[in-house]
Amino acid sequence: MAVKREFPRYISKFSVEIKSGERVFKGTTVRLSEKGFFVRTQQSFSVGLSVDIILYLRDDAPCFLKGVVKFAQNGAVSKRDNGMGIELTERDKKYVEFVRDLG
Repeated sequence: MAVKREFPRYISKFSVEIKSGERVFKGTTVRLSEKGFFVRTQQSFSVGLSVDIILYLRDDAPCFLKGVVKFAQNGAVSKRDNGMGIELTERDKKYVEFVRDLG
């Protein structure tokens, strides 16, 4: 049975920095939705951790977001599967409008 998503997902690759305290992980988004995204990273924060996010869209202008790590995977057979699922708790207007325009 397929999982019904609240918001559609869009395949989109953008640079992102995810920060908690002094630790910063850089990665690339894979799928975006209005409520969150999956980002490929070499390391992951712990599930449940609140994070600050800087997402660089097409014009390289940053979106400043906040979120919570909902899923984390490290050490996968394929490095392409390593990363984090982030649920956004704060989104700026630019991000919301950008994702809506993808649809």
